[in-house]
Amino acid sequence: MRADEPLSRIMTEAVVVIDADRKVSEALDCFFQYPIHHLPVVRDGRIAGMLSSADLMKLEFFVPKSAVDRAAYLDGRFTIGQLMRSPVTCVKPHDSLADAANQLMETGVHAAPVVDEADRVLGIVTTSDIIRTLMHGPPRKGDLPIVRVAPPPPSDEVNEEPVYHRRPSADEHTTAMRTAETLHVEARDPRYLGKAVLYLDQRRQYLEKVLQLADRFLLSGQDEHVHALLLKAIHAAKRAEEHATGAARVPFPLE
Repeated sequence: MRADEPLSRIMTEAVVVIDADRKVSEALDCFFQYPIHHLPVVRDGRIAGMLSSADLMKLEFFVPKSAVDRAAYLDGRFTIGQLMRSPVTCVKPHDSLADAANQLMETGVHAAPVVDEADRVLGIVTTSDIIRTLMHGPPRKGDLPIVRVAPPPPSDEVNEEPVYHRRPSADEHTTAMRTAETLHVEARDPRYLGKAVLYLDQRRQYLEKVLQLADRFLLSGQDEHVHALLLKAIHAAKRAEEHATGAARVPFPLE
C-alpha cells in the first residue's frame, strides 16, 4: 500500500470502548478479556480519553498484599477519568497513512482512535498497523511468528550446578495424570501425591502459555497484539492460582 492510502483501509473497526463513568476494575477486565493494548474512553458516545494496558498494569503495585478484594481497593481510590490520557490524538477515516503517522510521531502516542465529525469512535489505528502495512501490506489474521522454546533459566548460585530432570514422554505423562486423577477422585491419596500432581500440571499449562507468548513477544519486535495476548495469559495464570488457593474474587471457568 502507498502512504497516501486512507486509514479506512487498515483501521480496526471492531473497537472495544469503555464509558468514562465505569469502574477501573472494568477497564482492567477489558484488557484481560480482549486482545487489545489501547482502550478508548467515551463520554455520551464521544471520545473523551485513552487508556493503555501498560498504564493500568502499573496499578497492581499500588495494591497492598493485605487487600482482600483487589478490584474494590482500586475502584475506591482511582477513576477512569483520573487515569485516562486527554486530550486524545484522533484521526479521520479519510486521513492518509502518512498523515496519521506524522500525528502519532508528533504527539508521541502509539494508537489513535478513528472518529467521525461528531467525535464518535469508528475504529482505531496503531503505529504497528501503519508500519506493518507500509512494509508488507494489510496484515492477514493468523500470521504468527515462529515459536521457539526458551532454555531453562540459569541457577542463581554461581557455583551451584543446575539439576535438569528429564521431561516425561507423552505416554508417560498421560499415565501419570490418569493415575493422579484416580488417586484423587477415589480418595486413595493419603499423602496428597495425586492432588499435588494435578495442581502442578494445571499450573504448568498456564505458565507454558505465558512462556510461549513471552517468546513470541520478543521475536515479533514487541508487537502490541502479542503484548495484549501476553498480558491476558499472565492474568489467566494469576486467576488460576487464586482459584486454586481459594482467593479468587469470583468463580471463573479455567481456560
